[in-house]
Amino acid sequence: MRALRVLLSLALSLGLTLTLGAQTPKKILFDHTRHEEAGTSAEWVICSASEPDPSPAAPVYETDWNGGISAWGFDLYKAGYKVQTLPPTGRVTYGDATNAQDLSNYAVYVIPEPYLLFTAAEKQAILSFVQNGGGLFIVCNHPGAARYSGTGGTDAYTVFNDLVAVNGGNPYGFTFVPGHGPGDTLANTTSTAFSTSTSPAAQAIVHGAYGSLGLMDFHSYSYLNYSTAQNPNVQEILHTQISGDTGSFIVTCTVGSGRVVAISDSAPSDDGTTTTSGKSLHNSYTINSNKAFFLNATAYLAGDAGPVAPTPVVGITSPSSNLSILAGGSVNFQGSATISDGSALTYSWSFGDGATASVLGPISHTYTAAGTYTATFTATSNQGKSASATRTITVTPASYTITASAGTGGTITPSGAVTVASGGSQTFTIAPAAGYVISSVTVDGVNQGALASYTFSNVSAAHTIAAAFAASAGSSLKETFDTGTKTAYAVGTVTLSTGSWTLDDALLGNTTADRKVGTQSVRTRNSGRITMGFNFATGAKTVSVKHAKYGSDGNSTWGLWYSTNSGSTWTQAGSTVTTSSTTLATASFTVNVTGAIRFQIRKTDGTSNRVNFDDFQIAGY
Repeated sequence: MRALRVLLSLALSLGLTLTLGAQTPKKILFDHTRHEEAGTSAEWVICSASEPDPSPAAPVYETDWNGGISAWGFDLYKAGYKVQTLPPTGRVTYGDATNAQDLSNYAVYVIPEPYLLFTAAEKQAILSFVQNGGGLFIVCNHPGAARYSGTGGTDAYTVFNDLVAVNGGNPYGFTFVPGHGPGDTLANTTSTAFSTSTSPAAQAIVHGAYGSLGLMDFHSYSYLNYSTAQNPNVQEILHTQISGDTGSFIVTCTVGSGRVVAISDSAPSDDGTTTTSGKSLHNSYTINSNKAFFLNATAYLAGDAGPVAPTPVVGITSPSSNLSILAGGSVNFQGSATISDGSALTYSWSFGDGATASVLGPISHTYTAAGTYTATFTATSNQGKSASATRTITVTPASYTITASAGTGGTITPSGAVTVASGGSQTFTIAPAAGYVISSVTVDGVNQGALASYTFSNVSAAHTIAAAFAASAGSSLKETFDTGTKTAYAVGTVTLSTGSWTLDDALLGNTTADRKVGTQSVRTRNSGRITMGFNFATGAKTVSVKHAKYGSDGNSTWGLWYSTNSGSTWTQAGSTVTTSSTTLATASFTVNVTGAIRFQIRKTDGTSNRVNFDDFQIAGY
């Protein structure tokens, strides 16, 4: 019982989670098949005296295990993981039921500075392990650090560059390049250049359960180069801060459903303790952010989020609600933010018009242009957790400009540009000349029908009004679709010689496959529609339109509809037509409706077969 109390007390003092009960722990495997303990300055094992299971099975202190990276293994044990070593006699396999330590039995495989190359079969086994959801932790060193002098001995730099070269490519997306080795004045350095990415990988490693990373130290190391062309998911976690150097100290990637973390120096994992004589170790594991990195990264590779960092609670106290102001006015902003763990917060404002600030407040901001703006206040914790609050600021201009114009055959009063005060109104009178009728009134590009007058009330933006007029007797209309441009099927309005038309699932086609008279015709597909955006003032006796199949498409059906209330409701004219020829044919419809009228062509079969329409004609009264 006393031993259990000691365990719990020590776990709490370390800030770790001790897993108790019947839950099966995830397993972490440290490799020892590549002479990781060779030489006098390397002992990258957790417990060389007892493998595969370190002894004692329930350590109280890190020094109960005797390897140079026993502290890393001990902390993982305290966090609830099952820690094992793949001994020198072990086999690197994946999916081999005869191997009790097959990689498929583990969540994470750690390779700490190896000195022998992996075979082709072993490389494939490691790749398969990652592709199927495993976590791979690669711990490298500088070129030339070949601790093992036996047959095939080489440095970790070479081993890992060979490991990632598999199946004729590099699925991992990174390689190691020379850095700074022993005797180099730059061999001992630090870096704080951690990724600011919001990706899950960067957040889990840089702002993980075991602390946010601030600084790491490196002692004789290589660099990492990474290529998103080889692996689009590879990303940098820590960059060098040595002037003139461009490499990365730490990168991560995903391959298949698995994860990989690579660090270019082994010294940060060295805890400086061992019972093996003759070893000259470097005590780095517990300094700076080294320990937090190795634990965050291992938990990330194992798919464990760990304790969740708290999220700030934010608000905007000023203004207390959404606000409307005139252009040129100012708003006083004040934010509020708290966080449950009391950690440091940083603040930012985005005022919606491109301006920003990095204060809690108060701060005054002036809006010079009319519009609707979203002001956003954000607070971010030192573990990367953030929350935001917003206010909508509606800015109205002090005055507005309304422009009116008339086509041939009528007048608009007043005409030209008219200035109206904010909140004011303006009435326009539209009058046809002798022999003409109002055919359409368009406001800001939207057809309003054949109105005799138009009133702007409670003006809140710049407007343009335009009226079109048509002869009042014996009139006719012919649209050839030879003017205007519309190259996409998406719904849109196009100005043609007769006025504004809306083409929905339709475009203006001018290819050799488009059947047409002149330079272009309308091409429709699916349930496309061709709609007049204006009224033909004198009514319609008959309507005719030419139609043909587009290219080598199949048959289609379509019909003609008309509206006498500016498009509110529609009535079909005549019967449905079948288009079965690639030669333009004329379909005629008897309408006999007096008064203002507009038309719409509807493709009714709903298939992807395309139909061309041309020379739309109305014979009026």
